[in-house]
Amino acid sequence: MLDAVVTEVTRLAAQHALVAYFLVGVAAMAEALPIVGTLMPGSMLIVGISALVSTGALASAPLILAALFGAITGDGISFWLGHHYGARLAGYWPFSRYPRWLARAEVFFQRHGGKGVFLARFIQGPRAFVPLTAGMSGMSPGRFYVFNVASAVLWAATHVLAGVALGASLQVIAQVAIRLVLMLGLLLLLSWLVVWTTRRVLLPHGVTWLKAGSRRLAEWCRPRSTLLQRCSYRLMNSLSGEGLMLVAAIAMLLGCLWMFTALLDNLMAGDPLVSANQAVFHAMQALRTHWSDTVMLAITELGDGFVTTSLTIAVTAWLLLRRAWHGALYWLAAVGGAALFTPVIKAMVHWPRPTAGLYSGWEAFSFPSGHATINTVLYGFLAYLVARGLPVRQRGWVIGAAMMTVMWIALSRLYLGAHWLADVLAGMAVGSAWVILLAISHQRRHAPPAEARGLLAVVLLTLALVWPYHLHQNLATDRARYTPQPDIQQMTWSSWSKGGYQQLPQRRIDLGGDREEPMVMQWAGGLDALRRRLGDAGWQVDTPWTAMSALHWLNPASPDEALPALPRLDVGRPPSLIATYAMPGRARRRLVLYVWPTDFTLTGTCRPSPQPLWVASLRWQQRDGLLGVVALERDIPSSRDASGVLARRLLRQSAGLSAHRVISSEATALWLTAAQDLAPPCK
Repeated sequence: MLDAVVTEVTRLAAQHALVAYFLVGVAAMAEALPIVGTLMPGSMLIVGISALVSTGALASAPLILAALFGAITGDGISFWLGHHYGARLAGYWPFSRYPRWLARAEVFFQRHGGKGVFLARFIQGPRAFVPLTAGMSGMSPGRFYVFNVASAVLWAATHVLAGVALGASLQVIAQVAIRLVLMLGLLLLLSWLVVWTTRRVLLPHGVTWLKAGSRRLAEWCRPRSTLLQRCSYRLMNSLSGEGLMLVAAIAMLLGCLWMFTALLDNLMAGDPLVSANQAVFHAMQALRTHWSDTVMLAITELGDGFVTTSLTIAVTAWLLLRRAWHGALYWLAAVGGAALFTPVIKAMVHWPRPTAGLYSGWEAFSFPSGHATINTVLYGFLAYLVARGLPVRQRGWVIGAAMMTVMWIALSRLYLGAHWLADVLAGMAVGSAWVILLAISHQRRHAPPAEARGLLAVVLLTLALVWPYHLHQNLATDRARYTPQPDIQQMTWSSWSKGGYQQLPQRRIDLGGDREEPMVMQWAGGLDALRRRLGDAGWQVDTPWTAMSALHWLNPASPDEALPALPRLDVGRPPSLIATYAMPGRARRRLVLYVWPTDFTLTGTCRPSPQPLWVASLRWQQRDGLLGVVALERDIPSSRDASGVLARRLLRQSAGLSAHRVISSEATALWLTAAQDLAPPCK
């Protein structure tokens, strides 16, 4: 879908390039005009149109000139309006209706003087009014245009180049990992939302809302016509500020317990929550890629038992060394209690996991999520201990970081298919209730706060040592555990060559679900034999992505063999082999062969064990220089033209692969190939 949209927009831009340049100039001019500039999203339009430079439809130099001319013209019109009308302009509508527009611009101009014309270009508010104010103040035209032109040159260049960089990035994203970007974007969005809500909403306004709620409750209780109103009235009159916080904590405790019981009740009753579980599970599985799996495995291992146990021991030791006896006791009660009641609830509920076979014993059950429960308690009570020893203004960062960590771990359990949505919500609810209960009890003992920075240093140092070690030891095992296992189907050699090949994917499926380039080859056997054949024929096989090879992309003159090809995903899977072949006599053009696994194995060959079947696509790629500093590769259509025929012949001849059967059509050709010692009749 994304490719189709980009292709259509690129085609229209290439056919009407002058219109695109004109629109950029108009947008730059309109954004500099009074009033219009506050409504016109000129910068966004310029960046969006400039993104098409990476497709070859537009050129960067005319875009910069158009933006430059439009910006100078717009500011010039604004300046001459102010120069001509002077102070009378303030009496005309809409300036008379909204005098603050000119007032703010005048303050800005008086503060910065002539350089304010330069600075205002890059600030959304004053941009449209400072040139007008400069004209009204009697600034000389020559001095104005010095600042005007200088700022316009920098502004136009940065906006167009930002669009060019955006377009190049989108091309890479479209080819490589949209789902990975979506997954990372979801993580960042949740992180920002948690921290922002904690620091900007809960902490600054929580006490105010609590007092307002208590006043309304007192007004409701004042008639004292019922027993509940009389009891509430006495309670409200006896509470101080600390008492109000206690009531709020108890209310949150009851709310968390209510949420847990409601989730459990809905789950057992088969209410719509079950359908929501299924919907979230399938949505998360649709986002899975090899790379985002790695990110989520790393996050889920942050919440594994080895890491949480190590952190528990380290914090306990530090608290005991600091003689914080109450803190150590409550800390052990928090983590130990969560570790005890989680398996008890799992064994009582017996709710199966969304993915069977991940664990055995009581761990085979999913409700509530052990990771979500234990880590909510662990990081929640840690945040409580640390925040007690910090100034109020710094507590938001600690609480937000703890909530963000728990959110990440919970999301990783959903992503990996280890838990349902109800599992992680219930785990966070019951874990939060346990933290609140212990925090209330600990607070009422008036224990002195722990030394916050020392405790925080112990936590960070422990995680820095234990988490990477655990990740190194268990990443491969956990990847095998959490990777969805395909249903492998077997096919005989005879069936494959006589029509069974049609059961294999005929085209690559991109991340949006669209059918892309055709699969031109099916390979039977191990990939080592294919690597040897391609390497002997002059192909560059599996050029690795390293810091040095990535830097080669910054030089458009780099040789083809030094540039690793951008990977492409087929139904979310990265290629198992990528080979490139530099075309003799065709500079900056090469063939790229991508090979992916399938869910089929081949029997009836000259080897006793089933052999894997692979599919491959072949693409022409042309490398262009973007602004002379970055190499950018684009596809050249190869399925229906002469170059496609040449590509197929070259693959067959240069790699020395014998095609056991070729199925040709008007659009493409499919080769069924195999290692030499695999094909019957066997010697």
